[in-house]
Amino acid sequence: MNARYLFLIFLVTIAFPLHSHSQSSIESAEASFRYVHSTLSTFRDTGRLVNNPGVDGSDLEAFIELLDFYYEQFSSGFNSDSAMCRFYRDPDNGRMTIEERAEISFSLLRELPDRIERYITVDEDFQNELADEFGTFLLDNINQIKIDSLSNQQLPSSEFDEAAVISFIDSACI
Repeated sequence: MNARYLFLIFLVTIAFPLHSHSQSSIESAEASFRYVHSTLSTFRDTGRLVNNPGVDGSDLEAFIELLDFYYEQFSSGFNSDSAMCRFYRDPDNGRMTIEERAEISFSLLRELPDRIERYITVDEDFQNELADEFGTFLLDNINQIKIDSLSNQQLPSSEFDEAAVISFIDSACI
């Protein structure tokens, strides 16, 4: 009995840090996505880089291109050109209820564990490329700014109920 108890404690102490690392990684990916989306949206609306993390004028074009690239990387499965959105907007599916159309559309995404793994990988690549291209000073500033970034889009990185699926698809497939 004591050996089982010790083994259980051993497993919990090993598994807990792995789970918290995974949770912090997905939170970082979600914050990066919000930052990328909100920064690009604001830049397209105003022509200005609001809450500039330290990008000077000569690097602005390269910075925006980097953000565009990573927006595509994050949203490739659910952007307006994705299979999910094409199915959802297809007029031939108009006889379905919105709930049926949303359920089928959402099922075209990767399985949740695969989506999470992809978002974490894209976030790691994003942060590495930021550091390589613009330096760790800029990366540190973005990591501070992204915590408070707001966006009308989110990553589908958790289980969604029916209403959340419809809301997600409606915001992604505009």
